[in-house]
Amino acid sequence: MQHRLRLIWINIERRTVNIVHHSASITKKATMRPFAHALSGTLLFAVASIAAAQEAKPGSAFRDCPTCPEMIVVPAGAFTMGSSKEESGQADEKPQRTVTIAKPLAVSKFEVTFDQWDACTADGKCPKASDDDMGRGTRPVINVSWGDAQVYAAWLSLKTGKKYRIPSEAEWEYAARGGTTTPWYWGISETSEGSPRACEYANVHDQTSRDAHPMYVWSNHPCADGFAETAPVGKFKPNAYGLYDMAGNVREWVQDCHAGDYKNSPTDGSAHDSAQCEKRIVRGGGWIDGFQTVRPAYRHTYDGGEFRGSQVGIRVVRDM
Repeated sequence: MQHRLRLIWINIERRTVNIVHHSASITKKATMRPFAHALSGTLLFAVASIAAAQEAKPGSAFRDCPTCPEMIVVPAGAFTMGSSKEESGQADEKPQRTVTIAKPLAVSKFEVTFDQWDACTADGKCPKASDDDMGRGTRPVINVSWGDAQVYAAWLSLKTGKKYRIPSEAEWEYAARGGTTTPWYWGISETSEGSPRACEYANVHDQTSRDAHPMYVWSNHPCADGFAETAPVGKFKPNAYGLYDMAGNVREWVQDCHAGDYKNSPTDGSAHDSAQCEKRIVRGGGWIDGFQTVRPAYRHTYDGGEFRGSQVGIRVVRDM
């Protein structure tokens, strides 16, 4: 998209120059400059308008700066949040309710990577994050707290002039489901330990991580994805909204403060938050998680907002 707009603007400049040169044979070149400038300004505004309209189209992708996360526009809509009794016995995933996301929302296509986080660190805003020898570059940043995530989103906002933040729980689950209603966005569980399809879509606790970490004795997915710990982002299939790693790789901070159930939670997609929050929430599960804890409905909590760990990272959203 950016390349196409650059070509359009080059053509605008060339056509403007041609207008000036052609007019010189009729009248003085100086008298045509205001017209040429006005024309180029009008055409530039038109190009900017086209770009803004394209950016807001559901499914479109954009990036606000070279080191910014790539964003995907997720459409507005409504969905059923939480889980049924048949899916899970987790009380904090109930009662199920309809939540409406009234406007399109831009969600980062991938989890925030070390490369992207390190740009914020180099700018003197974000603390340095350890990779625990799992690798940096395009792997998801880990060892960042909920508070660190707020700092990163604020830095993006300042850098771009756009409103970046971490998603609410409802926004996150809506984006993760990608329009599906099954316990996992790749479908149902074919076995008592999950689905072999999990390894097509997510870096999860599977046979690969079980072999590398035999002390992780909880049930592993019945497949092998080739990654014992974090994987570079985008290595697995995306969901229907074009978002990658919404399950597995790293657990992702959301804005909300944890409540024991959804009885008094908002239904407009906003966060359930509190200044005196005791437990913050991560979603999506990580490379360490079995099949039950990578469901879109599953909620994992940490005391306060300052926990950092090798299984926790972030994803950002941008208001449109």
